[in-house]
Amino acid sequence: MKIDLQLTEAAIEAIEQQLNGTGILKLIYDTDGCGCAVNGVPSLWLVSEPSAFDVSILTNAPFPIVIDRHQTVFFEEQMRLYTQGSGYYKLSSNQQIYSVHVACIDKRHT
Repeated sequence: MKIDLQLTEAAIEAIEQQLNGTGILKLIYDTDGCGCAVNGVPSLWLVSEPSAFDVSILTNAPFPIVIDRHQTVFFEEQMRLYTQGSGYYKLSSNQQIYSVHVACIDKRHT
């Protein structure tokens, strides 16, 4: 499945500041501490490079965005990302709001 994620200009600027010229953005369905694999929350990770199972997301952002191909089932084909300030984002589609509190976590040095 192909995912198209459109970011607002404010979201692009906020993420570019966090990336600071290095790394890529990864959309994940984070299940840590949520019980089982079908219970999770969307999250954004700043990573140094894609993993073996990552695929590119179509986007209007000037930086690459990837997702683990096994996690695409948790998301719709067309979504939008807005900045909420303080490092949090809103992820939505025409059908639903995934979260208004999507964290962007720097995983480049862990």
